[in-house]
Amino acid sequence: MRYIPAAITRLLMAAGLSLLSIFFLDGPVARLFSQSALYHDHKKYAVSSLVLLVPLMLGASFIIFLGRRGRFKAINHAILLATISAVVAFLGNNMLLKPLFGRTSTDEFLYWPSHYGFYFFKGDWHSYFPSGHMALVAAIATIVWREFPRLRWVCAAVVALATFLLLFGEWHFVSDLIAGAFWGNLVALTIVALAGRPMATHCLGLGDDSLERQMKRPKSGAVGSAGKDECPL
Repeated sequence: MRYIPAAITRLLMAAGLSLLSIFFLDGPVARLFSQSALYHDHKKYAVSSLVLLVPLMLGASFIIFLGRRGRFKAINHAILLATISAVVAFLGNNMLLKPLFGRTSTDEFLYWPSHYGFYFFKGDWHSYFPSGHMALVAAIATIVWREFPRLRWVCAAVVALATFLLLFGEWHFVSDLIAGAFWGNLVALTIVALAGRPMATHCLGLGDDSLERQMKRPKSGAVGSAGKDECPL
């Protein structure tokens, strides 16, 4: 089973890249974007990751309801995976990881450096590492990337846009986004693995049994005629 070593590899990559960013990128990038026009009003435009979950869950519930009949039925599985992944990523990030690391904001770094740092086991869900917004985006993007290969360019564009906005508005350091992206990605892959896929390699994007390809397959007359490598919806 290749899922476990691959997951460990991702965790090590997240730790390594985050440490490199903390020591070499976070400070320069924070100072660069502190000159942006949005910075001084960034709190005004902030939308918490918890608020983002509400329309996500409502929209998913609505589409699933419609999917009980009609053309949306085939994508119910992907919507469920994306919604569950986003919720689990959000809860795990804000209730476990943020309190564990307790990182302060870019404001402390720029204007009150004596207060800046990681206060381990003393944080709360208002801490900044990892980024909850990026965890949400990465979790959903991972599911869409896997299930709909032709939309991968959209996933890449959304992740890039979210990264730019979070940095431009000085809501996060680069390392916050790296850690949040890896966390959301890992949670989504774990949810897919637990959802009944026959091989964990499918969850890592190593297989080609995406939902988009399944939708193109001709329907079989017998329920038990699916091949052993197919992933049932």
